[in-house]
Amino acid sequence: RLRFPSTLTVFVVILLLAALFKTYVLQTYEIPSGSMEDTLRSGDQVAVTMYDSEQIERGDVVVFTDPDNWLDVTEPTGLRGLLQDTLELVRLLPQDTGHHLIKRVIGVGGDHIVADGQGSLSVNGVPVDESYLKPGTLASEVPFDVVVPEGHVWVMGDNRSNSADSRFHRTDAHGGFVPRENIVGVAKSVIWPIDRWEGLGEGREIFAQVDQQAQDADPAAQEGQ
Repeated sequence: RLRFPSTLTVFVVILLLAALFKTYVLQTYEIPSGSMEDTLRSGDQVAVTMYDSEQIERGDVVVFTDPDNWLDVTEPTGLRGLLQDTLELVRLLPQDTGHHLIKRVIGVGGDHIVADGQGSLSVNGVPVDESYLKPGTLASEVPFDVVVPEGHVWVMGDNRSNSADSRFHRTDAHGGFVPRENIVGVAKSVIWPIDRWEGLGEGREIFAQVDQQAQDADPAAQEGQ
């Protein structure tokens, strides 16, 4: 006759499936600060896909592990530390909890990004009008002129006047650039609170003109059309 699995077995299987799902498919993160306002607010919960981190494009909102001590993190100790380690082990919490940041990708490998400090931002010579910026915020009050190394990205918060992003880490080991291997995944939507339930997919369209100009300037690309 049929024998039904024990409650413990069912619980373990569910836990393993949840761990696999969160490891390879989707994880949730809580926004800790206002650096991405008004797109994301402190306390928002976002769904982050884990399977497409290699297909990062300009405009994507990404979660990544701290590349050069951007964060001042105090590790929990005692019972709290043990609990956190256990939850990380079974994937109920992300690995390296407290060491993640969330920003928007402004440039990928090979991109030339220039900000004049007066509100103008260009990528590969193309001015970018960033409609997702927090109202009243300039593209950057900090001037910079950088070329993104291959295998890296340049990231900035949508609340530029309150975001310690790539601009402020140019003297670090990675020069403010985030290695692609540090990227955990792409934030796709706000899932909590319910009244802020919305997708985050409009960023790539903002940079579409950058790609279009590159195609227009490439004779090989024009011949293939």
